[in-house]
Amino acid sequence: MKQFLTVLQFELNNYFKNKSFVLTTVIFAVILAAAVAVPPLIPGLLDKGEQTESQKEAGAEEDTVSIYQEAEIFQSPQQAEQLLGYPCIFEEAEDTLKEDVKSGKVKAGFLLKKDGHYTYVVLNNSMYDSLQTRFEEALKMQMENLYLEGKGMSETEITEFQSILPTGDTQILGKDSAGNYAYTYVLIFAMYLLILFYGQMIATAITTEKSNRTIEILVTSVNSNNLIFGKVVAGALAGMIQMGIFIGVTFGAYAVFRDAWGGILDFLLYIPAPVLGAYIVFGMLGYLLYAMAFGMLGALVSKTEDISKSSSTLIFLYVVSFLVAVYALNDADGILAKITSYIPFLSHNAMFIRIAMGSVQWWEIGISAALLAVSCVVAGILAAKIFRMGTLMYGNPIKLGKAIKMAGRKAS
Repeated sequence: MKQFLTVLQFELNNYFKNKSFVLTTVIFAVILAAAVAVPPLIPGLLDKGEQTESQKEAGAEEDTVSIYQEAEIFQSPQQAEQLLGYPCIFEEAEDTLKEDVKSGKVKAGFLLKKDGHYTYVVLNNSMYDSLQTRFEEALKMQMENLYLEGKGMSETEITEFQSILPTGDTQILGKDSAGNYAYTYVLIFAMYLLILFYGQMIATAITTEKSNRTIEILVTSVNSNNLIFGKVVAGALAGMIQMGIFIGVTFGAYAVFRDAWGGILDFLLYIPAPVLGAYIVFGMLGYLLYAMAFGMLGALVSKTEDISKSSSTLIFLYVVSFLVAVYALNDADGILAKITSYIPFLSHNAMFIRIAMGSVQWWEIGISAALLAVSCVVAGILAAKIFRMGTLMYGNPIKLGKAIKMAGRKAS
């Protein structure tokens, strides 16, 4: 135990004394804090919607919509503006409308035929443009009004008829999957980056010591089990501390400025304590499992340039785990999420998603956590054996299957 703590302390000091590690942590923490804290301090920045409305009332040209109609469907620009929500002008010719759109005098235009068919004229069609949908709704409402007027209904009767709308509330007895989607995806993606980045770093550190023969001195003075566990756990702790700082700074800044934001980032930064606790437990176990595997792979190669080739299978496995998680986000109670929540290397993502977005029993969580914890222990024991054997073998990279067989023969 003493040797393990010595190795752990030494490796952690290497991380925390590394200028790039400290500088990266500080810079990203400041950026995340500023991204949350600065916008509320800029006057009017978070009141963009209100400014847009005032601009509409002032008749700002860039928000004006131009309409050309063959028949009088909209009776006046004011009526069209009331239905559409944008200042409107009527054009006398199609060419004039197109010229105004092309010159940027108006936001967009609509060529409206007698039968209600229209052509949407816009200079550059944005991916998030909702104007066409709003116009269709306004046009449909106005044509319904004209139809009902033609049937002899008065304006008052039409208004009363259209005001009869069903109303309803939503009572959620379980999880709000739609509301929890954003922060669940962000946390899964953060774990994806953490494992791939620090996994490669752990493998590189072990391979570097092997390539410069430092490992030969270490294994003669330190038990190989303590050495591999100390290195892997140190890398895991460094990564989790860094990620914890990023998450803590972001959440802390939002807690301070939440009222200024008006709660609009709650969907992303207001995470229930049980969900955050599940992320810490399953994220830590999954991270340790992959860290052990990366450490083991680092001992199988003698050159740092061979690490990418040696770890490609493990990286592919985690990419599969991430893709499964992305699919499970859309069906947290589906069969795929349930099966993968009990499979090591996949369960840390799948079970977290089920906890955050689906329905899961406490005993299912316990079984999944136990299986993942046992897998970490097994991976650690196997990594220690392969590490002890691989650190003293040089030359071409050793295949993982061959290394496991050799470790098994030595154990027997």
